[in-house]
Amino acid sequence: MSLTNIICGIALLTIGEVGPQNMPDTIEPVESQFVMPLFERPVFPESTILVRMEQEGMSTKPIQEAIDSMSCRGGGTVVVPPGVWRTGRLILKSHVNLHLSEGAELHFSGNIIDYLPAVFTRDEGVELYSLGACLYADGQENIALTGKGKVVGPPTSCEIYKRNESMSSDKGIRKPLADRIYDGKNGEGVFLPKTFAPINCKNVFVEGVTFERGLYWNIVPQYCEHIVIRGITVNSFGHGRTDGIDIDSSNDVLIEYCSLDCQDDCYTMKSGRGEDGLKVNRPTSNVVIRKSIALRGAGGIVCGTEIAGGVRNVYMHDCVFEGTDQAFRFKTRRPRGGFVENIYVERVRANVKRQALYCDMLGSARWVGELAQRYPAREITPLTPWFANISIHDVEITGCSTLVDVAALPEKPVKNFFFGNVKAHCDRIGKICDATKFSMKDVRIESCDTVMRIDNCDYASFFGFSNVTTGSPVRIEKTGGECRYLNVQTYPLAPVNYQSIRPGEVWLDTEGKPIQAHGFQVTFREGKYYWYGEDKTYTLFGTNRMFGGVRCYSSTDFYNWKDEGRIIEPATDPHSPLHHCQKLERPHILYCAKTGRYVCWLKSQSNDGHFVILEAEHFMGPYHFVRNLKPDGFAVGDFDMYADPDTGKGYVWFERPHWEQICAELSDDYTNVNGRYSEHFVGKVPPFTREAAAHFVMDGKHYIYTSGTTSYTPNPSEVAVFDDYHGEYTVLGNPHIGDEYAHSFCSQITSVIKIPGKDLYVAMADRWLPHTNKTDIPKKDWQSFLTRYKDHRPYPKDFVTPKVADRFYTLVNPNQDVYKATYVFLPVIVKDGVPMIEWRDEWKLEDYE
Repeated sequence: MSLTNIICGIALLTIGEVGPQNMPDTIEPVESQFVMPLFERPVFPESTILVRMEQEGMSTKPIQEAIDSMSCRGGGTVVVPPGVWRTGRLILKSHVNLHLSEGAELHFSGNIIDYLPAVFTRDEGVELYSLGACLYADGQENIALTGKGKVVGPPTSCEIYKRNESMSSDKGIRKPLADRIYDGKNGEGVFLPKTFAPINCKNVFVEGVTFERGLYWNIVPQYCEHIVIRGITVNSFGHGRTDGIDIDSSNDVLIEYCSLDCQDDCYTMKSGRGEDGLKVNRPTSNVVIRKSIALRGAGGIVCGTEIAGGVRNVYMHDCVFEGTDQAFRFKTRRPRGGFVENIYVERVRANVKRQALYCDMLGSARWVGELAQRYPAREITPLTPWFANISIHDVEITGCSTLVDVAALPEKPVKNFFFGNVKAHCDRIGKICDATKFSMKDVRIESCDTVMRIDNCDYASFFGFSNVTTGSPVRIEKTGGECRYLNVQTYPLAPVNYQSIRPGEVWLDTEGKPIQAHGFQVTFREGKYYWYGEDKTYTLFGTNRMFGGVRCYSSTDFYNWKDEGRIIEPATDPHSPLHHCQKLERPHILYCAKTGRYVCWLKSQSNDGHFVILEAEHFMGPYHFVRNLKPDGFAVGDFDMYADPDTGKGYVWFERPHWEQICAELSDDYTNVNGRYSEHFVGKVPPFTREAAAHFVMDGKHYIYTSGTTSYTPNPSEVAVFDDYHGEYTVLGNPHIGDEYAHSFCSQITSVIKIPGKDLYVAMADRWLPHTNKTDIPKKDWQSFLTRYKDHRPYPKDFVTPKVADRFYTLVNPNQDVYKATYVFLPVIVKDGVPMIEWRDEWKLEDYE
């Protein structure tokens, strides 16, 4: 079987569609998971100086004088004409654009004297005074380096390189900053100059320039704000320790349409090292990287190793790696401190030599001695680093030796790591050590290897992790430390012809894809069953895709379900109540005989909870928005609906959040309520509040299953009976027979259907969190809710028409990535007048009359 088109239909850009040659003149709007400023091309005064370069010798003086003069005059553009020019360090100044004409090449000196006096800088995360950078600035505002010219670094045979000092040990860190001066005098060492490294600057703009033969790291904004790096090219492979772009303790950064060919890391985030970095305590934050290329280099996107100030909010999308050693590289060491959190990567093609996903928090004994040993677990201190909230999805990987290589810390495991919608060719699958909530979804590999090894991994989840070469699921092998709450869901790589129901197992549609219709309803119409619910395919950790639309499936036998597509699509307008950032749940569709139209109600979890109501002429849509509604002024939670076939009246049961159940009558057209309602199960606070009503009629009596309130965690159900919608509801107890874990067979009932032609009712439920089955998690969550809500009081009635909330930056958290939820369909058995539900590992409709 081929790997083609398995990334959920997501189109990945090719190398010919990204990089400098595709850069538009204007800066396109930035969309990310966090708030970013508006980026625009900087505007400089019209004043221009064409530098009169030195035909022989150094041109440092005329270039610097032009920059200084232009800044003093209020700003403008300093133009370097075509030609090959030698220079020493240049210092950029406020409101000046240094423009390198096409054909202009600045060749920087390799002599220490051409970079003196020593200036304030940072090297490998430690503050000091040394040569700084070939192109340097300190404390400036609105500076730019533009044009189609080149910046060429010194050769590695130069004096600077031979006198290179190293911060690889703790040497120098313990000195006061004023004493950390490395200017090469008296034969002492120097720190290598970066190529372009402004420090303490605001509004930095770099565009179009080619950087060749960098002696050290190339583009390194340090302590800077509002940075745009676009359309640049770095060619530094084979020339020292050359990183491409290092964002160092800087924020609000856009990197786009770049191409990096480096000896070391490519797109890299840093924020200081060890105690020195903790003292400075300035994170790198709010960085967007898009439509760029990484050629050779150690890693495509990299966080570390110097992260003492923290790295937060980084988003890379639509990029291509072609020849890097690793694709997604996260690294640190025990004594260096800091953190990495909220890293989002999507839509990347990566042809890599070594590991695709690499996370190393131990380092090498060469640098940290025995601290590189995993055990014993060390005491947690301010210098203990941590990684959390990293999401990588929609990627294609070729050529890698190992797919996943995670070596974290037993005292501080990586937390909330998602790797999904991946197709990959690899020699080895790899290992994961010391992780909490590490999830892999829809990963399809071609490999001769068959085993993923995990060690000390709690809440790990593997959903659809399969080997195309063998046609089998990847085997998850536990080694070493305990792995608690492991959730492995496997399924074939081809359609299945079902002849029975297996509750709790992954259920595939007729195309062999997991059914995605949660918080669902099942109806029978014109000889077919229709199953519709929330499409969670793209509701992935780290995205704002809360609402994936309403997907519908059809079946003639109740076993095999054909995907009919989405009958309600997410809207593209962020202000629409149906936009994918809105959290819309539990669709219910009623046919209104009086209007001849189909009415769909959805619950929106904003404004304390309200309904979004749609209408259509046909069951399969299209549906059109009618109104937002807080019925009778109440906030709403999970709900059920019913149209009485005898009276034609419609009813909705909904949770008034964390307090009671409301039964409200619908208007004649089912798009509103008529003002008559009743209250039931009043004054129950979580976990006792009754939610997720599932109503059905059996032998002329009305029954309603309800769930307790513990978020997605399962809990005990109750069944009640009533004759009058607004009368007394009599609780009959827990309907789940033999439910030894008191969690409704690890499920939550959404609806009940009577099978046509049979005296058989089927209770249908979501198993939202499969990893909690037969564990102590529900019990723990139950206890936490008892404490959390002991003083809760109901939301007041406000009668205000709810408005669409701005949820664009509300992201799916690890507890909401319920794409891996399964389904529990079980027959209802009447015992002593009570509709009970008994577990069956496998059952058939044919078993019942």
